Amino acid sequence: MTTVRKATRSLFAVALLAAGFSIAIPTNSAQAINQTSCNSGDYLHVWGHYSGRPLIVGPNGPFEYCFANAGTTYLGEYAWIDQVSTGNNDIQMNDANGSTVKISRWHVVTYPNRPPHITSIQIF
Repeated sequence: MTTVRKATRSLFAVALLAAGFSIAIPTNSAQAINQTSCNSGDYLHVWGHYSGRPLIVGPNGPFEYCFANAGTTYLGEYAWIDQVSTGNNDIQMNDANGSTVKISRWHVVTYPNRPPHITSIQIF
């Protein structure tokens, strides 16, 4: 009977510990950002190119993406941004060197000579 009590106590302790962790650790907010077709000027529109990507990751060359809704999207470590049109969005671009660039809605920014090495973009 003692082993049953010990097992029950251990099981209860593990369940209590798991419940404590689920309460103590905050959950991330839902990332509602999604890629969409570029058929509206309201969307975040990003033009750029991938350079130095291993073939297994994907091809190098130009890309064009549009995004809607708040959240963060990750472009990967080989993405270089040539132009951004924010549409009806306030955004923040996160550079690979750790700096951030915030751009207000309804702005078009072009980087003709030295494109930033952007790893992710956040829509607020």
